[in-house]
Amino acid sequence: MSLTSTEKNSLNLALNALQERIQGELQLHRLNTAQVDSSAGDDVIADVLEGDAVAQYLHQHAEWQALQMARARFDADLSDVCMDCDAPIPFARLQVEPTAVRCIACQSAIELKNTRSHIGGHSSL
Repeated sequence: MSLTSTEKNSLNLALNALQERIQGELQLHRLNTAQVDSSAGDDVIADVLEGDAVAQYLHQHAEWQALQMARARFDADLSDVCMDCDAPIPFARLQVEPTAVRCIACQSAIELKNTRSHIGGHSSL
């Protein structure tokens, strides 16, 4: 890893802040889920609230998994190494997205591929 000690400290602080945010959101999710009373109102509204809660939980779970991977990469001194091509991940990218695991070129290629497969797989085309 070619990050300076200052950059490592900054990345560690960013990961800590992300962890605190996710933990807070998960705690809030637990409280909100406990307060939903589906017997108190319209079943459709209860279903929407439940679906929204599940979607939020899945998003938070994915963020938690990304955080855990970023922590493991940080501990292994690999935070700034692309997992696909071993190219450096610029510190500026890690500042914006501390859980980034790919360099900009590899991430762009994946996003382009996903966009094309989504467009090509659309039933209206």
